[in-house]
This record gives sequence, structure tokens and C-alpha cells, in this order.
Amino acid sequence: MACVAVNSLIRTLEIEFLQPEPRPIVQQMEIIPFNKDLIQSLHAKLGFLIQLFDEFRMDGVEAIKDLETKLRDVAFRVEDEIELHLVDLEAFRDLYENDLSYNLVDLFEGWDTEAKKAQHSHRLRDVLQQAIEDIDAIKEEVEKVMMEYKHVIAVQGRETTLDDVKMDGSGSSNHASHTEDIMVGKNNEFETIREMLIQHTSKQLEVVSIQGMGGIGKTTLARRVYEDPSVVSHFDKQIWVVVSQHHNKRQMLLDLLGSKNNSSDEDDLALQLYQSLKGQRYLVVMDDVWSIESWNDVKSCFPDDINGSRVLLTTRVAEVATCIGSNNDFSHQMQFLDQNESWDLFRKKACKSHGVEFETIGRPIVEKCKGLPLAIVVIAGLFSKLNTLDEWKSTANALISSSTSTLYDEECWRILSLSYSHLPHNLKACFLYLGVFPEDYEINANNLTRLWAAEGFVKAFKNESFEAVARRYINELMDRNLIVISRRSSCGRKIKAFRVHDLLHAFCVRECQNQSLLHVADESDSNFPQKGVRWISVSFDDFDISALHSLSKHCRSIFYFLELQAQPPDSINLEFFSLLRVLYVTHHQFHLPSPIVHIHLRYLWLIGALHNPHDSLFSNAWNLQTYSAYAPFRVLLHLKFPQLQYIQCDGFFGAFPKSVLQNLQVISGLQASFHCDQESLIKVPYLKKVSIIMDQINDCIKNLVCLQQLESLSLDFFPRSSGILDMMPQIINSTLLLKNIRKLRFDFMISEWKAINVLSNLPRLEVLKLVDADLGKKWEVPEKVKFCHLICLKIRSHDLMHWEVGADNFPKLERLFLNTCSELRKIPNSFAEIPTLSLIQLERCLPSAVMSAKQIQAEQHEYGNENMIVIQKKTLQITPDVESALLQQVMSLTPEQLSSLPPDQRQQVLQLQRMLRQPT
Repeated sequence: MACVAVNSLIRTLEIEFLQPEPRPIVQQMEIIPFNKDLIQSLHAKLGFLIQLFDEFRMDGVEAIKDLETKLRDVAFRVEDEIELHLVDLEAFRDLYENDLSYNLVDLFEGWDTEAKKAQHSHRLRDVLQQAIEDIDAIKEEVEKVMMEYKHVIAVQGRETTLDDVKMDGSGSSNHASHTEDIMVGKNNEFETIREMLIQHTSKQLEVVSIQGMGGIGKTTLARRVYEDPSVVSHFDKQIWVVVSQHHNKRQMLLDLLGSKNNSSDEDDLALQLYQSLKGQRYLVVMDDVWSIESWNDVKSCFPDDINGSRVLLTTRVAEVATCIGSNNDFSHQMQFLDQNESWDLFRKKACKSHGVEFETIGRPIVEKCKGLPLAIVVIAGLFSKLNTLDEWKSTANALISSSTSTLYDEECWRILSLSYSHLPHNLKACFLYLGVFPEDYEINANNLTRLWAAEGFVKAFKNESFEAVARRYINELMDRNLIVISRRSSCGRKIKAFRVHDLLHAFCVRECQNQSLLHVADESDSNFPQKGVRWISVSFDDFDISALHSLSKHCRSIFYFLELQAQPPDSINLEFFSLLRVLYVTHHQFHLPSPIVHIHLRYLWLIGALHNPHDSLFSNAWNLQTYSAYAPFRVLLHLKFPQLQYIQCDGFFGAFPKSVLQNLQVISGLQASFHCDQESLIKVPYLKKVSIIMDQINDCIKNLVCLQQLESLSLDFFPRSSGILDMMPQIINSTLLLKNIRKLRFDFMISEWKAINVLSNLPRLEVLKLVDADLGKKWEVPEKVKFCHLICLKIRSHDLMHWEVGADNFPKLERLFLNTCSELRKIPNSFAEIPTLSLIQLERCLPSAVMSAKQIQAEQHEYGNENMIVIQKKTLQITPDVESALLQQVMSLTPEQLSSLPPDQRQQVLQLQRMLRQPT
């Protein structure tokens, strides 16, 4: 509950007072030395307290909820006071720097400069001292509640929370026993699990895992398998135990023994359990496992008598399944229901006897559940109470228009709350933030990491960049089944984009609203908050935007998610939003209002705007981290932004920064004709990713050698300059000087394929993309050429017709992408001999190329690489006339012509000839 507020305040303290280069006015007023001890003390106390909430989770304890609310309110209040103080300081500075009617002497006449410094120092000190007093009081109360909580647990002999499930004497949970859950569309999954349990050839004790997000049906599937007659007859003994989020070793042992009253210590209980299972072929189901520690507490109790015993566990956490499960042969990832299966489940739960007219109303509602059984069952439970068609219609209309469509049932809410409450505080903040995006929105992972950084949810550590931290957070959300991956990077190693299941998105929105974090502007505005919020999200254009001004006092972030065809929104008056740190706009006709200074701006994303943002919007934004706009990059170049990390624009003009930008890591839109000289580039020594518009052929690539950390380079040759063909060898040779390059992309390149072979000399090259390349019709890769570390190759070329390559040329290739290769009839069969190959994707390619890819896939499967797949998109269609002419050519080939073909091609042609000669 306090995660957003505390993380944000901690980062604000760091970025305003604890970084090496605080904003100039803070240094001039000397307010840090006077308050440094208090700043560091508050920073440490906040970190300790939020960690305390993490390490001693007491979900369901009302006293803890109340204290988290107190902590949140204190953190929000203190951050507002600090940032408003900085606004006043900057306004004071602007008064004498920009107003020509004043000069410094006039301004300071009548009072002592030192007195003014003391005034501001004491103002900050008062804020910090009060904050520390409040934090200490909360900490004292938390520790008191913790002591009482531990005492209750000690008396009861187990950890008791609202989410615990009592166990009966047989070791089965009441909620899991004698279930009436209907399992629809899971027959294949049922058979998969049943085979793992009773048909697999392994006689060793194996741990079978069922993994999936909350509400997807893990327990239902496990229960059906557990009660299946063939499974019951196969095992001598069966035990079902619910582990739950707050496991307790002693209680688990008692539950596994089916014993309520047993005074033995834990070691004796473990021995009793071991002896009861010894010599038996047993099945133990451990339902709802949240941690590896819970397994470690009891795993030694399960004897392995080489008789086919099994442990079946269900979990939401991928790490648990991976670390505990035997191997991939005994692991299963739950799948969502398709539309027909979803409707079957809904119908069986809600409308067994209703007619076609009810189905017409109900199906759109079920589609909104996106295949999640829990959501379908919850909605079905609602509709099962409705009897008339009119009741169905009115309820359906309310659900379809609601952003929290599937959260009417508190049981559903409780289950989702479990997944949320188990997150550490930093992940809680990151997860809730997903509510600012519209429902079903594809979230770009790179953009999100920078947004998280701007909000203070992620930061760099000594040995880990903020991007690495954010990537780790995204992967953890994936492992916990809280997001659904929609796209991976070209190399397949990173998550490029993902979506949030509607049910979980609704949870984020509602939780944010409950915590006064988020306002989602909707058509009715019936949920307009009574007090200020931190984030405002707008995804439709027909509303009174001036109404948002009343929320400006505490607002930090404004998001515009508008479709390109939507009407341009009215200009919001940003003057009211003095604490704004994120402005995110995706509308192509968005117009910024009159100039206004925003000193706290950290993230500016005007990717849809057609004009340059006003200079004053960010000219004093000392802590700006991200700048992205479809406009030339002008004013920032002569300013100092010590936190600036990312720049994306349509071109650079004017002088490069006067000072060294230590944190700048990405520049997209650099022009070869500007700022590619060594004098400019040495001012950005830590760049990792650069995109250059090659509007002029010069020494810019050679000059990049000074960027020792450069890992990704993109060169765009459009519009093509004169003399590019003659200069390309020089460009390629200069590229070879960049020894740390891992990703390389060429757009609209004009050269020869043999120039690409030279790139094999880059020692760390992993990804190579050739987009709209004009390189000739034949790519022959000599045997001596080896792209030793290349894992991804992407080609988009209309000209490529013949490709001669051996498996040794790409020994580690994993992913091959061919797009619009409309002349390439066949992928070399040598790709079948690359053991690492996992994907061939063809888009707008010939059917014969697709066929050759499938032949490679078949051979890979024969070699044991069953994970290798082929994806085809928008395969080109051959007209009947062209097809007839091609077949005629095949049939007219002479023996001499056939003998000149490579053996594999000759065999294919002979098979095709025999097929064509057969009578129809």
C-alpha cells in the first residue's frame, strides 16, 4: 500500500540531494550541507521500514494495513513539501535571472543573503525533522504489532492469516476436497498430467509441476487428476496438502501425516512421515506452493524406492516450478481457454437452460474474460442470479462499459490480491503502475523501464544498471504469471512487449484508485476522485479536459493514449501541474499549451507530436532522463542534464552539450553530417546504443571508436547519398573497429553480399539486421567465413535469389527472419545441420521458400531438436499461369541439367516429376 509513495520519496531524496550534481539553485543556497545528516537519516529509515513490511508480511492484519496507510500519507506529504520548496527556489532564481527590471544587487538590497540561505535551509530542516518523527512513530507501532503477531503465532503453533486454509484429518484442504469445479477444455492438459503421473517410464521419484497465473485452473486440474480412477488405482497412498503463501514447516508435516494432535517435534514428525511412505507407491499433491523454502522443509521426507512415486505441485511462480520440478518432461504450463471452451464453462455455470437470445448477450461478456477460468466463473456466478432477458441485457451493458468488468465478486478479488500481496514492495509499485495503460494495450518493455525509473521505482546499483534491474523486474512479473508476453526481441533473449490480462489490469486500476494514485478519464467521469491523484490517464477524446486541472496539486504524470484518427485533444494547461515529472503523449496532433517551466520533468515522450516542444517545458528540468519527440533536437544540446539517459528525435541541430553527459546511453536520430566528429562524441563516452542517419558519407563511423561501451549500432542510408556505393567498403571496414558491437542494423544499404561476409570479423556480433538491402542476387558465404557468435539474422531484400551457405558459417544461429525475400525460392538445406536453430520466420516469401523451411524443420526434429519451429506470415501467392509455367520447366529439365543440380535439389525435382507423371 505504501510502496509507490515510499519508493518515490526515496528516489527524490537521492536525485535532489544525494547525487553528485544537485540542481544549481540547491547548491547556491547551500541547503544540503545544513541538512545532510537529516536527509541521510530519513533516506535510511524509509528503506528500513519498507523492508520491514517486506520481510514480515502480515497480510490481513488490519493494524498493519492502517500503518501502511499512515506511511503512505507521510511519504506523499513529505515529497510534496520538498518538491514545492524546490519550485519556490527555482522561481526565486528565475526572478533575478530573467526579469530585466531587477538585478542581483536590487533584489538582495534590504536583507542579508546568508539570512535567505538560512531561511530555506531551516524550511527544509523542519520538513525533514517532522518526517523523521512520523517515521519513527510508525516504526515503533509496526514493531509492536509484530511482537503481538509473533505471540499469537507461537500460541497457535502456526502462521495464521486470512488466507490460510484449514486441513481435515486426511490431509486434504476443505476447499480442495469434493470439489464441484467444472473443468472445461482441459482434456489435453488432463492427459498430459496423467501421463506424467502413471504412464511415464521413469520409476524414480519425480516432481511434476503445474504452473500458471492465479485463477487459471491449476487446482481444478490437479484435483481432477488426483481423483481420476486410473490414478487412484495406480498409487498405494495419496495425500493432498495446501501449502499456501505463508507456509509453516510443522503444520505442513502435520497436514501430510493427516494428524491434528501430535506433540512430537519437527524431526520426529519428519521421521514419521518418511516411515509412513517408505515402501509405498505414493502420490503427494502440494497445492499452491509459493516458495522453494517450503519444498526444502519437507523434501527429505519423501523416500525414493524406485517404484514410480510422484509429487505433484501447483504454483504461480516459475522459479518454484523450475527449481523444484524434476525437468521439462515433468513440467506443465497452463493455457488459457479458447472462445468455445470459455463459453462452455460459462454456460455450464450460469445458463444451462437459457436459449439463443441469452447466448447472444453472454458471449461478448465471456470474450472479455480472455480465457481465464476464474474470471469466467466469477462472471457466470453473477449471471446465474439473473432470470430475465432484460436483467441480462442491463448487466451486460454495465459490464462491457466497465473498466473493472470482472471484479464484482470479492472471491475473485481476494485471489488476485494474494498474488499482489506476495510481491516485494518494489515490484508492487511497478505492477500497480501497469494500470496507467489502457486495457489490452501492448506495453513496450524499454519504454516502461524508463517510466519506472522516472517515477523512482527502479534505480541503478553499483554492479547493475537500471535497465538490468527493470528487466529483472519484468521477468519476475512474467515468472509470477502477472503479464502475458506478446513479443520478444529479435534474439529471443529479452521481452520486447507484453500485455496485462484484463482481469489483472482491472485489479491494478481499482487498487490504484483505492490508494488515490490513478484517475482514468472515462466518458462518464462518474469515478472522478474527490482528492488529488499521482497519475492521470486519458484514452478517449470526448471529455472536458479542463476538469483535470482540479487534480493538478499532487499530480506527477499525465498520459495521453489516443488513436491517430481521434480528434486532437484540447490543450491541457500544464501551468497548474507544477510537480509534473512524466508527460507521455501518443497523439499525432497533440498541441502543447503556452510555454511553462517544469523543473521536475524527468520523462518527456511526445512521440506523436508534429512540432518541437516549447524550450521552457524542460529547459530547467535538471533531472530530465528521457526525451523523445518527432521533432529536431535543438535546445537541449547546449544545456546540462546530468541524469539524461535517452534521446530519440528526428535530427540534431546546433551545438553538442558543452559538458560530458555521464549517464547518456541511447541516442536515436544522430546525423552523420552533424555531431559525429570526435570532439562531440567524447562528450558522451558511455553511449551503448546509437542510431545514425547517414545523410552524408564521412568519417563518422571511424569516430565511433572512442565509444568504448557501444554495443548497438543502426545505420540508415535513406535517402541514399551519392557515392554511397563507392564509400561502403570504407564504412564496413570502419565498423570492424567497433570491437564491442553486439547488434548491427543497416537500412537501405547499397553494396555487395561479400561486404556482409566481412562483418564476420566482429568478435561479439550477435544480431545482424539487413533491412531493404540492395546487395545483389547471390549471397555466397565462403567456408572460411564464420559468424561465430551470431544468434539472430534478419534479412529484408527484394533482390536475394540464391543463397549458398554452410552450417559452419553460422554455428550458433538460433533465429532466422526472412521478410519480403520475394525472389528467394529456397533456404539452404545446410540450416538443418545447425543444432542451435530454434526459429525460422518467413513473411511475404515464396511458398517454395516456406516449403524448404518446413523440410529443415523436419530434419531438425529427426536430429532431436524438437523445439525448432517455422512461422509463416502473408506467404506470397503464385498465379495459376506462373505455377503452370514453373511446372512445365520442371518437367522439361534434361538429364544433363538434373545432374548439374546439387544432390538435395536433384532429389526434390525427381520426386516432383514422378508425382506429376502419376495419373490423376
